[in-house]
Amino acid sequence: MARKMAGVRIREDGRLEKRFSIDGKRYSVYGFTGKEVLEREQELRDQIKAGTYTENRNITLDQYFNEWIKSREKSVKSNTINNYKNWYERIRPILGNKKIQKLERREIKTFQDVCSQELKPCSVNNIMHLLKMMLNDAVRDEIIMKSPANGIKEAKETEKASETYHRALTEQEQADFMQEAKESFYYNLFALLLCTGMRNGEARALTWQDVDLKNNVIHINKTVTCDKDGHLTTGTPKTAAGKRDIPLTDTARGVLVKQREMMNNILSFDRQERVFSSVDGSIVYNPALNKEIALILKRLAARGIAIEHFTTHAFRDTFATRFIEQGGQPQTLKTILGHSSLAMTMDLYAHVLPNTKQEEMSRINIAI
Repeated sequence: MARKMAGVRIREDGRLEKRFSIDGKRYSVYGFTGKEVLEREQELRDQIKAGTYTENRNITLDQYFNEWIKSREKSVKSNTINNYKNWYERIRPILGNKKIQKLERREIKTFQDVCSQELKPCSVNNIMHLLKMMLNDAVRDEIIMKSPANGIKEAKETEKASETYHRALTEQEQADFMQEAKESFYYNLFALLLCTGMRNGEARALTWQDVDLKNNVIHINKTVTCDKDGHLTTGTPKTAAGKRDIPLTDTARGVLVKQREMMNNILSFDRQERVFSSVDGSIVYNPALNKEIALILKRLAARGIAIEHFTTHAFRDTFATRFIEQGGQPQTLKTILGHSSLAMTMDLYAHVLPNTKQEEMSRINIAI
């Protein structure tokens, strides 16, 4: 049995708390493991010794965020850390210099309203989610008794998510775009996204080891992410459902064969770890793909073919829409897309089902 650490107790929330004194003043640190508690104690002692420690009653949101994000870096993926940092840059100018103990609910609600005037509801909700997490942790760290963000509702979507953020191409748009994109360096990447419903990060991280042409399947086990310095790298999918096998259609198989032939003319075989890469063999940047899409749409517009702007995610939505339109089962689609729940799939693509259901009902004849 492990020896209990001196000065450590288990809190109701399951975390460990260690209390200690320096020059007659009492301090507390928290963590989920003994190692984490000892590390935070040492950090706090170092801050006090250097004169950089700020007492709870004086700590600002900026100061707390710096401590909070540092503790998160040990347990959260680097891509998520970068998202937190980006979202906090929206918080910093308005609330960053406020003392946490002085923050009021009306200030936070006003901040949310200001964000709503400039950003989409989903972005506002991401920022507010971060702020609420921080303030809830400030309660656990005994800086405040209650979070002033409690009870503030999420920003509401003004349109259905499927219409605003999940745009599928019509069959004519799909045909026109892919015809115009044939000479693009990224044509095969666009085609594979369209044929498989993969996330673009999954396709950009795909290696030839993940492609099993013998058994006609792609193994999805990684995605493109960012390291703590913001550089592109590969990591594991966010959820267990993200790790999956996608069966290959004849069309998808043909796309991969053509991609291998094309890359043989650009890179030596030993540099072809990734299925899709930039000309120099590095990871493809998503902005480069979206820029290419915009250029193709511009060329089409010059020829009198107007297609509403879209990004790489539209290929995934288009695949899902065609899948349901052609009689595919939502439960199977859930697995192919790597969704963690059927509800997620239905929320995004239920708008496709009314016509499908009508067609299926028309084939049923019940005599009465």
